[in-house]
Amino acid sequence: MPTTTMRAALDDGTGIYQTQDVPMPEMFEGAALIRVRQTGICGSDLHMTTRREEAQDVPSGHEVTGEIVELPPGDHKLKVGDRVAIDTVCAGRACLNCRFCDYGQYRHCMGFADDTGGGFAEYMTRRPQGLFKLHEDMDWTDGALVEPMAVSVHGLRYAGMKPGDVVAVAGSAPIGLSSIAAAKAFGASIIFASAKYPQQAELATKMGADIVTGAEPGELAHRVIDETDGVGADVAVESVGGHQTDTFHEALNSTRNQGTMVYLGGIKVPMEIDLFDPLLREIKIISSNCYGIINGVHDYQIAITLLGSGAYPYREAVKHRYNLEQIAPAFNTAFDKTTGAIKVHIVQN
Repeated sequence: MPTTTMRAALDDGTGIYQTQDVPMPEMFEGAALIRVRQTGICGSDLHMTTRREEAQDVPSGHEVTGEIVELPPGDHKLKVGDRVAIDTVCAGRACLNCRFCDYGQYRHCMGFADDTGGGFAEYMTRRPQGLFKLHEDMDWTDGALVEPMAVSVHGLRYAGMKPGDVVAVAGSAPIGLSSIAAAKAFGASIIFASAKYPQQAELATKMGADIVTGAEPGELAHRVIDETDGVGADVAVESVGGHQTDTFHEALNSTRNQGTMVYLGGIKVPMEIDLFDPLLREIKIISSNCYGIINGVHDYQIAITLLGSGAYPYREAVKHRYNLEQIAPAFNTAFDKTTGAIKVHIVQN
C-alpha cells in the first residue's frame, strides 16, 4: 500500500517542473486510487507553462493510464489490478447527478469534485466512472494515447461526420493525427492533412491521410479545393490551437458550402475573423472539447477499440520517453520539434 507521500512534478511558477515529495491525493467520496504508469505531455500542458504565474499546488497531466489500487464500495465492473485509461477531466470528477451528467456530457458537469491532481505523479484519485479498461493486448503507451484519441473521436461524432465524407485536417500534431485515424475509422472517402514537420507528415500518411500538404497558409485549402473540383471538404478540423490563428482560417477555407468546420485545437490568443463569408456559405462551425457519451457509447470506449485494433500506428508518435524525475528535460524535448518529437511520455515503473 502507498505511504502518506508520493513523488510528483510541479511547475514552480516559472514554467519549470521540479519533482518533489508531496502528500498523497485526497480520497474524496466515491474515489478510486490509481497507480500512474504513463502520462503524455499535451500541447495544452506546454501552453500552460508559458502563462502560469504561480507555483502549482497539485500536479497536472491528463493523458493518463495506470493500475487500480483501491476502489470504493459498489458494482463498478472494475477490480483492483485492472489496467485503465483515465478520464481525469470529465467523468472522473463528475457529480453524476446534474443535467449534463444525466445525458453523459460530463465535461459540462455542474458539480465537479475538486481536482486532486493529475498524472505527473505516482498516484491519482478519480471516480470509477472515469476509468476505462484497456484491451489485453494494449500496453501503457497505448493507454496513455486513449485521451488524445478520444478528443478527436468526440469531435467528429459531435460534428456528425458521415461515411463517405471528404475530411480535411489542419495540423498533424497529436490531435491532428488522431483526427486522421478517427476520420478513417468512420469511413471518410478521402482525407487531406497539413503537416509542419517531416515526422508529422510521415505519421499522418501512416495514420490514413491520403494527401498531406505543407503548413504554409493556403496550402491545405488550395489542395482540398483543387482535388474536389472546387467543392471543398464536407468536414474540416482545426487541430493545432495555441498562440496562432492560421489553422483556424485554413480549416474554414477548406470547408465546402454547407459543410462543417470542427474547432478542436484551443487557440489561446484573440482572433479577428470575418464571419460574413461563412454566413454566406452556410458553414457550421462546431466547437468540441473533451469527450462524453454519444448514442450510448463513451468516446473513450471507441478510442480504446481503435487503438486496440492495431490498425492505426499512433504509438509511433511517442518517440521520446522520460521518467518522472526527468520531467524538466521531457518538457524541453516536447517544446523543441527539431528533436523529432511528436508526443513525449512520462513513464513510471
